[in-house]
Amino acid sequence: MKSLQRQQGMTTIGWILTFLLIAFFTLIALKIVPIYIDSFKAVSILDDMEKDAYEVGAMSPGEIVRTLHKRLSINMVEGVTDDDIYVERNGDSMTIGLDYEVRRNLFGNLDVVVSFEKSIEVPVR
Repeated sequence: MKSLQRQQGMTTIGWILTFLLIAFFTLIALKIVPIYIDSFKAVSILDDMEKDAYEVGAMSPGEIVRTLHKRLSINMVEGVTDDDIYVERNGDSMTIGLDYEVRRNLFGNLDVVVSFEKSIEVPVR
């Protein structure tokens, strides 16, 4: 008599589904990871401005926006415009912040929208 052997391994359909699942998550990662890298750069720039609070506190709001925009441009941060930067005076301190969102197309008519908001407090000189 012949003994029945157990099937081992995945079928072709199983391999195709596994590959498609890996490809889908790779596509999502390739679209979203650069957005978060830019966000980390923007937060780092704001943190550096907070460390230079003495110099930043002596600037006018227009100079602060230009300086922040220049630093974002040097670090190639995309998705942040001048409209996304705000500077507010609160008595003896100033709030400098970024409030923006980035929209990227994944495929077809499916988009991903990621929102970011970061602000710092700087004393006014």
